[in-house]
Amino acid sequence: MKLTIEPTKQLTMIEGAPCRIWEGVDENGTPVKVWVRTLSPQTHDEDRLRAFEAELKALTSLGPGAIDYRFLAD
Repeated sequence: MKLTIEPTKQLTMIEGAPCRIWEGVDENGTPVKVWVRTLSPQTHDEDRLRAFEAELKALTSLGPGAIDYRFLAD
């Protein structure tokens, strides 16, 4: 199976960890949602690592679903 996915601005908590929701399609065009907890580039190339990190940091703004406010105290 192959998926083509793109990040959304939606974040949610799964098992206590923030996960970004990605949306896309499989190779047959079926819509999918993917909850991504971590990403790890598989390269030692410094230029590629810097580019990857810069793109990843651009996604890190917290959305309204990123924090479960039920567990916060005033």
